[in-house]
Amino acid sequence: MFMSATDTIRLGGEQDEEAMLVALAQQSDRAAWDEIFERNYRRIYVFVFSRIGDEHMAEDLAADVFVEAWRGIRRFEYRGVPLISWLYRIARNLLSDFLKKRGRTRTQPLEDDGSHLADPRDEAENVAILQSVSAALGKLTVEQQQVLVSRFIEGLTLAETAALMGKKDNAIKALEFRALKSVRRILGAESVA
Repeated sequence: MFMSATDTIRLGGEQDEEAMLVALAQQSDRAAWDEIFERNYRRIYVFVFSRIGDEHMAEDLAADVFVEAWRGIRRFEYRGVPLISWLYRIARNLLSDFLKKRGRTRTQPLEDDGSHLADPRDEAENVAILQSVSAALGKLTVEQQQVLVSRFIEGLTLAETAALMGKKDNAIKALEFRALKSVRRILGAESVA
């Protein structure tokens, strides 16, 4: 994929802005922390929620990510990689600890009250699909989950996902391909059973 000069300038501007936010956050600037939180909380929450399927626990763990980031920001060295990559790494570590403590190795099925569904007659089918997809996601590696959440829930491009995860475009393509293949295999096995 080729980037235009405008894309390069915009990307450079975003990096400069994020570098400044990091520098201010390292000086305990409250406004910088508020901005970092506003820019990144939703992504961290979605990532955590897609792994554990519990809304309240996902909120707590997502908040813990920012507490850990605050504790470690002075040691953080900004090198042009999006800050969200570091936050995802913190989230993965906290999730790993959480899952070990809880004795779980995969996502629990999502509970859905059906309140967002337009046609109540389809509620049971939609809930079953949601639970199947959630269970399938829970059987993937954390990186595979992150790629699918970034690409299909957050709507990021391949290049954005690659930058976010600190990988090359081709590595993201391969990771996405394997993740989708695994989801298809898992869902196919469930429909046969």
